[in-house]
Amino acid sequence: MKKLGLLFIAMMMACVCVNAQKCTKSTVKGIANGFISTLMEGNLKGTLGFFDPSYVAEQHDDFLEGRTEQFVAEFLSGNVKKGYYDMTPKLSRIKSMKVKKVCCNPEKEEYYADVKILMDYGVAYIVRLDMRITESGDLRFIGAVG
Repeated sequence: MKKLGLLFIAMMMACVCVNAQKCTKSTVKGIANGFISTLMEGNLKGTLGFFDPSYVAEQHDDFLEGRTEQFVAEFLSGNVKKGYYDMTPKLSRIKSMKVKKVCCNPEKEEYYADVKILMDYGVAYIVRLDMRITESGDLRFIGAVG
């Protein structure tokens, strides 16, 4: 129940942030932590609510034909050992995720959270979760298309 509350608070913070045009680092961190909680609970469908709907439609629904696990895993892809090799995690093998750094710069339309992902076999890497303001005015995740 506590995690559900965190998710609700994160989603409300996103709405308040954008509607007031005063996004803060704590808002970005709250959204990232809500996503992490949802993912770590195993609620893959629930994670889709953290993404820009147009991104979900194009990448998840069309390109990946609704393969949610692949969509989320590819979103969490990153470089291990400063670019030594690329990593796309098997979601069930993620041991922990922690927000390390956030950015909220409305003037540059720059919003992101750097998240450290630790796999159950010891590999750790940091991935940048980019966000943008959607057409409806919410702050949501966005990733590569194609």
